[in-house]
Amino acid sequence: MRQRQRGQALIETVIFLPVALIAIFGVMYFSRYGVLSERAQSAVRYGALVSYGAAPVYSARGIYDAIASGPVATTTCPAAVGSDTQNALSEQNGAGPTPSPYWRPDSATATCTQSTMSFAGPATAAFHTFTVTSSTATANVAVPFALTSLLGSTTPAAATFGYVRSDPPGIIMYCTATVGTAVAAALGRVYGVGGVC
Repeated sequence: MRQRQRGQALIETVIFLPVALIAIFGVMYFSRYGVLSERAQSAVRYGALVSYGAAPVYSARGIYDAIASGPVATTTCPAAVGSDTQNALSEQNGAGPTPSPYWRPDSATATCTQSTMSFAGPATAAFHTFTVTSSTATANVAVPFALTSLLGSTTPAAATFGYVRSDPPGIIMYCTATVGTAVAAALGRVYGVGGVC
């Protein structure tokens, strides 16, 4: 009778142990994935705040620089958006407290794109032109070996944050050709022909 009970206990252990391990690894993975998804959201916001907080204030120099360089629409992101976002996501370079390795992403990337758009209204109205910046942070999370057949080897926890701000003088002058020409003429300069944004 005792040998039968031991055999039954062994069979129950063999059946239950893999299920319990998969459940434990699943809880660990999804808790880590949830935290890193939240961290990605915070990182894109942090990158935007730090980068644009340190950006130069629009001034008359922007107008003179736009006239000197000619009609060019610069739609590159501020230099620090990508690095600030990635540092906040990885918690590097003093971007926040350093968490334990379990709560850090296995790898992290950050991208930024910038474009110009106009809201409804006449194309000649400079106040209708805005810069749209979209920042994306991705934290890659390694999937535990027990779950790789279901989820693959890594899973990205990504977040995107878009924000709109008023255009600097150079883009307004480029997108609104009449404004560029009028400003240059008022300063006794020649601007050229702008483009369509």
